[in-house]
Amino acid sequence: MINFYAIPASLYCAKTRICLRHKHLIWTELPPPGGFGSDVYTSHIPSGTLPGLIDGETTLGDSEAIAEYLEEAYPSFPMLPKTINDRAKIRELSRFHDTRLEPCIRALFAHVPPKEPAQAYLAEHSKLISQRIKQLETLLHNRPKFGLSLGDCGFPVTFAWIEALKPVLNLSLTIPDAVQKYLNWVVSTPAVAEELSQYKPVLQAWFAVKGARCN
Repeated sequence: MINFYAIPASLYCAKTRICLRHKHLIWTELPPPGGFGSDVYTSHIPSGTLPGLIDGETTLGDSEAIAEYLEEAYPSFPMLPKTINDRAKIRELSRFHDTRLEPCIRALFAHVPPKEPAQAYLAEHSKLISQRIKQLETLLHNRPKFGLSLGDCGFPVTFAWIEALKPVLNLSLTIPDAVQKYLNWVVSTPAVAEELSQYKPVLQAWFAVKGARCN
């Protein structure tokens, strides 16, 4: 039995749930015992990060490590293509999400609800996000022809945040047609559609707690 440690609003927990769903795995989802970062939780997951996973004798933190483990431990419904080059391109896409795009979005969380002194920062930050999305468009040109992959799982959740943040923070962002076409396909896959149906109400609740409304 897989024990999966997560908190509802975590983007990376949602990303990992998409992998679990796509592979038709059964898991028990638990909050981090003692709270995120607690000594109790680190006694279970030494890194103290979320998500965390325990599967038999295997204990892992970090969504990327968990995704790679699930791919090898449960090869049915594969999420990596067969050739070395194609697998590398999928991993490149995943790392771009985790290290380039998502951190730009997470940096905005502290600005909800928006404050007047932050408007100049938000305008400048919009340019950086637009640059990252343009880079994603280029990467997608070389994405291998393959079904839902490990490299895709973070993007639908991150773009759900982008769409929610745009009106709240008055972000000036344009999604290129190629990126929008890709997102339309990703969100139509069963694992992503199921995850987003449960995640979007959590997203709305997060904004409500902050005193803001999202679409």
